[in-house]
Amino acid sequence: MPPRRTSLVGPVVLTVLGVLLLVGAVIAAVATAGGFVGAVRSDVLRADGGPGPAVLAWADAPGSTRVELTAGERYAVYLVVPRDSLGDDERPDLAEDVLLLTPSGAVLEADDAPGVNMTSGVQDHVAATVGAFQAPETGTYEVAVPDAGVPGAWVALAPDKPFAPFFGAVWGTVMGVFVTLGLAAVGFGVLVGGVVWWVLRARARRVA
Repeated sequence: MPPRRTSLVGPVVLTVLGVLLLVGAVIAAVATAGGFVGAVRSDVLRADGGPGPAVLAWADAPGSTRVELTAGERYAVYLVVPRDSLGDDERPDLAEDVLLLTPSGAVLEADDAPGVNMTSGVQDHVAATVGAFQAPETGTYEVAVPDAGVPGAWVALAPDKPFAPFFGAVWGTVMGVFVTLGLAAVGFGVLVGGVVWWVLRARARRVA
């Protein structure tokens, strides 16, 4: 009868591998969550509901403002309204387009579709894209904002989000979820197997 194996090397290695796989699952989960938050975050609103770091200029609706823009760049128009002014599943919207007076004196309507239709809420405010445009020239633009028909409403200009990177981030999030679940399932199974093997080898060592 061959001697009973009592070495703990195999069980220890298997257990450590299971722990490492579970750690990898946690890291993948954090990276996936971070990528998703980065994709859907607009940075148009601060935590207190005021203009966020992405905002280049803002004005009451109705109102006006000035903003420095770069030729060839795309910009999105966001309408920000109090949350209690919206009904269920209602999205902020403007009846008229925001108008911009270019440095050369031409009038530009912000009536393009944004690269990504964004809606975000912070505290008691909701921000949503209501238009977009491409700056034809570099310089200072005069911005005319129409009446939103909502007390406390204001409009913000921010860089437009391209669709391709956004879609890639969302697809990466989906793949990240599957990677996380796979690592967690395999890691848990390997860890349980290593622990059980460790216990059996420990008993064998005591018998020997």
